Amino acid sequence: MRAIIHSIHSQVPRTIAKLGQQFDAIVSLDSHLDVSLGEDDRLYPKELRMIARRTGAHTEIRQICGARPPSKTIVLVAIPERMLSRHAVDIEANLPRSLRVPDEDESIASIVDFLGKKRGIEIFRSPPESLLSLIPRLRRARSWLLDVDVDYMQEMQKECYTRIINPEPGVLQSMAHVVDFVRRSRPETITLSEAKVSAIRDEKSAFSTFVAKLKAIGYSVEVGDMASSDAQVLKGISVCKEFYRTVSKTLMLGHMDEMMKGEFEDFRQEEETAARAFFSSKGYAH
Repeated sequence: MRAIIHSIHSQVPRTIAKLGQQFDAIVSLDSHLDVSLGEDDRLYPKELRMIARRTGAHTEIRQICGARPPSKTIVLVAIPERMLSRHAVDIEANLPRSLRVPDEDESIASIVDFLGKKRGIEIFRSPPESLLSLIPRLRRARSWLLDVDVDYMQEMQKECYTRIINPEPGVLQSMAHVVDFVRRSRPETITLSEAKVSAIRDEKSAFSTFVAKLKAIGYSVEVGDMASSDAQVLKGISVCKEFYRTVSKTLMLGHMDEMMKGEFEDFRQEEETAARAFFSSKGYAH
């Protein structure tokens, strides 16, 4: 059994592809839904592409495993229910008022249904559901992989790149529950991502405590793709967020009517032109 450490969640799909295995299931533990459709290479300079792809890591994992159907690989994302709710609120806020769903439960149900039926990504709400309830399904799998974005765990919030600020008790999953799930389910491969480089190198960090517990269960630990520094990653995340907030989102809202009709060309052209100007102003060359 092996555990592979990465800096950034978007580095994980490439590792899965390199393993060359046909998994029956991939279970991802995450406090965010990384389900954007990508196209990041079209917009972002090479230096930022891996960071920009963070928002589409689950989509890329699904694509690597093949579309469903005909792929038989289950791709399941376990996400805290409160974080799923926050995701739904964010989506509604980015839509014109005429397209928003005012009822939160209805909005969440629509997202879950869309991801399951159209994208082949199953959503499991944990907490409040126990991860242990997944084990009977996983025991039927001949091989499966566990993908852990460490911001899923309460204890990791000070050591991850995108922390959840001051969550109430019980909103996020505990490290103890994740370790218990691993101990009982025994995935043959675990991928770990989104811990800061400083936390990975600190023998006294919560991340190192988690890794030590995996070793005690019987996992060999290896280092995969790593960022050179936390400063590099944090700067990249900040720039990518600013681009979306000030450029891409604004253009999207301006072109919403035509995009709803399936007409994307004008939006794409404007976005690409604006992206070159924006990233050039930040010191990034396309």
